[in-house]
Amino acid sequence: MSFSVDGLSSYYDTVSSNAQSSSRSDKATSALSGLSSDSSEEDLVNAVESFESYMLEQVIKQMKDSVTSDDDQDSTMSQYTDMYMDATIQQLAGEMVSEYGGSLTDQLVDQMKRNYGIE
Repeated sequence: MSFSVDGLSSYYDTVSSNAQSSSRSDKATSALSGLSSDSSEEDLVNAVESFESYMLEQVIKQMKDSVTSDDDQDSTMSQYTDMYMDATIQQLAGEMVSEYGGSLTDQLVDQMKRNYGIE
């Protein structure tokens, strides 16, 4: 009787990835849902940048998944790679929004100011 940890490893990877994605999604959602007519423009900008960063992070991950294959690595190495890759993608998305997200950020902030009646 043999016992394989590949199934457990794969399950752990999935659960861990879903938990990390969910926490970042919750952060972006809470930033947006915490807005009201009393919010400042700075609050709006922070919430929009958080949302944009999360959205861009998901796009980058989908692009990465479409060109890479998990079959090439053993499960232990894959866990480490995924952990560092997720952190790198998250940081990259944040920096891209900060550097290049200007016009989209401005448009979303202007729209939200109109929606919430913020001057």
